[in-house]
Amino acid sequence: RTPPPNFWWNQQGRDRRSQREHEQGVRPAAMRALLLYPLNALIEDQLGRVRESCDGEPARQWLADHRAGHRFWFGRYNGSTPVPGAPDDQSRLTKLRGKLRNMEREWHRAGQSAAIRGPQILPFFQEPAGAEMWSRWDMQEAPPDLLITNYSMLNIMLMRDVENSIFEHTRQWLSENRDRVFHLVVDELHSYRGTPGTEVGYLLRAFLDRIDLHPDSEQLRII
Repeated sequence: RTPPPNFWWNQQGRDRRSQREHEQGVRPAAMRALLLYPLNALIEDQLGRVRESCDGEPARQWLADHRAGHRFWFGRYNGSTPVPGAPDDQSRLTKLRGKLRNMEREWHRAGQSAAIRGPQILPFFQEPAGAEMWSRWDMQEAPPDLLITNYSMLNIMLMRDVENSIFEHTRQWLSENRDRVFHLVVDELHSYRGTPGTEVGYLLRAFLDRIDLHPDSEQLRII
C-alpha cells in the first residue's frame, strides 16, 4: 500500500524505519520476478520504463480501483543501491540518511523542472513516496515484487548471508502455493556465448536451486 508520508531520514535522532513496515500481514513480501541485465547502463535505461509501468499515474489509478491501493514494489539492486553492510552500523546508517535526503531533493527539483519542461523527465528520478525501494536494507527485509540487477551482483548475492532473506522469502512464497509463478527475465541473451554463457548458465541454475525451482518447473516462466 501507499507508504506513510513522513520519511525517517528527515527526523533527527529517529531510528531507521523499514519502507514497508506498514504493509505487514497484508500480503507476503517476495520476489515475483527477477530482471537480469549484463550491464548497469542497461538497468538505468530500463528503470525509467519500469517506473512508468509499475508506478505511473495510470498504474496507481488501476491499483486504487482494483487492488485496494496495493503497489507493484520494485527495486534496483546493484553497486549504485545504498548502502552495503549491516543495518546496525551507525556510520552506514548516517550515509544512508544522506543518500535518501539527496534522493528526495532531486525528486523535488525534478518536479519543478517538469512544471516547465513537461512530465517526461520524471521517470528519470526516484520518487520517495513511490513503489521503488529505498535501499538494500529495505529489500533485504521485504523483497520487492520485481528485483532488477545484473549477473555479477546476483553472483555476489548468492554467496553472502546478508541477502539470504531475499531468496528465502521467495522460496517460501513459491512453496506455499504451487499455482504461484516466478518470472525470470533475461535481457541481451544473444550476447552470452562460449565460456561467459556457460558461467551465466551455471549462475542461473544456482539461483533457481536457491529458490527451490528447476528449469522445467511449472512455477517458472523465462522471458
